[in-house]
Amino acid sequence: MSVSSSNDNQELYTEDFIFGKQVRLKQLKKGYRFGSDAVLLASYITANKGLLLDLGAGVGAVSLGMAWRNPECQIVAVEKDPEIGALLSENIAANQMSKQVTTEHISIEHLPADFESRFDHVIANPPFHKNTGTRSTNRHRNLAHIGDGLSLTDWLKKAVWACKSKGYVSFMIRADRTDEVISFLNAHKMGEVTLYPIWPVHGNPANRIIISARKNSKTGSILLPGITLHNTDGSLTSNASLAMKGLGIER
Repeated sequence: MSVSSSNDNQELYTEDFIFGKQVRLKQLKKGYRFGSDAVLLASYITANKGLLLDLGAGVGAVSLGMAWRNPECQIVAVEKDPEIGALLSENIAANQMSKQVTTEHISIEHLPADFESRFDHVIANPPFHKNTGTRSTNRHRNLAHIGDGLSLTDWLKKAVWACKSKGYVSFMIRADRTDEVISFLNAHKMGEVTLYPIWPVHGNPANRIIISARKNSKTGSILLPGITLHNTDGSLTSNASLAMKGLGIER
């Protein structure tokens, strides 16, 4: 992931690149900015075809990353924040992906009725902190990190609702919320639960997990080896480097 200043409105925005500068993303210089979590999630999702839904799409790091890696897929990106949503639309156009990625500028609470059981794969990188978390003075950062009053369960409910039978749901979550997510999935006929832990450095506890499940599946859970992001000297591991380049994540 690399960053350079945008030529227009340099005081407000930066122009960033992911996947070896294959995907360009304009975003606010201050406030919430996408990070490695979004890039890892986009690199994790492999879907040769089908209709995907990205809940809380932000400026499009996950949606556009998935689109670049999975050119046969169609993606609907949902983003509530008007200013961030405008950047999302701008980024879709700038990357010439308007035929592959469409947008809905609404809260996940108000998804259209025809979204029910429609999508082959629903993806989300929801706010990591509970609603009781310490709030920033920046509105965009609050929406991204804490949310707008919706709980993680609310996000999961909408994802399962929008997912078709035998389709998949994938969330990037904090590792300490794994039990909460698994309990929900087990209670809502989501099987084939797959856990992919993310370790910041070898020897440290995992701090993030990508958790996926399949609707109306009775297959048991799978714990994958996961990925370590950094060597002890702070450099990226070889697997993390491949993921950041959009070359996929070793399973």
